[in-house]
Amino acid sequence: MRTISLPAAMVLLACGVASAEQGQWSASLSPGFAATAGPKGAFGNQNGNSSHLIAGLDYEVQDGYWYGLEIGYSGGHRYEGRLEGEDLDKDGREDALTFTSDVDTKMLQLTPVLKAGGSYTDDLEYAFVVGGGLYSFFRPAGSAILEGTTTNGLNVTGRTVPLAKSSNAFFGLDLGHTLTYGVSGAFKIGLDVRYHIVFMSGGTAGIVVPAARFGFLF
Repeated sequence: MRTISLPAAMVLLACGVASAEQGQWSASLSPGFAATAGPKGAFGNQNGNSSHLIAGLDYEVQDGYWYGLEIGYSGGHRYEGRLEGEDLDKDGREDALTFTSDVDTKMLQLTPVLKAGGSYTDDLEYAFVVGGGLYSFFRPAGSAILEGTTTNGLNVTGRTVPLAKSSNAFFGLDLGHTLTYGVSGAFKIGLDVRYHIVFMSGGTAGIVVPAARFGFLF
């Protein structure tokens, strides 16, 4: 029986470990749309849906495990909905009014993520996603148009009030699931669903983002 010297065995073992730990980089683009769901807070009550784009870079640590960084952007959450915390007629009671405006709220997210998954077939793969990071919101100055009647009967429909620009950043969680199909050895397509929980000063907001997914391996 052939024997292997201890130094040679150590070299072979090291090569095997290096091979097992060697991963692969992948980049992805996921166009979709963002809509409020679950807890709404002030953001969900005062902002509409928007198109959304996620760009990501992942590294496969070992089979079925990745870590990465993602950047997401929503450019068109129309600022409208319920007017909260306003007492226009100064009677000591909050007025139940709604409003529309000429401005959109923009959201930018930067979230490190961890992914764990596997494969249904050689070409069909899945992954669960968990992450957390920074969510920035920006709204330019503009005008709001009120609609409704105050608690003492004053009709304010059509009244225009100025809106100051607003900029804030909050911590949030990024939870989701992806399903991809390997078109070739370097290109994958699939579906991506995310649920963002953002801890905002006006109340926790839940934002769901379904999207198509295009992945590139290198």
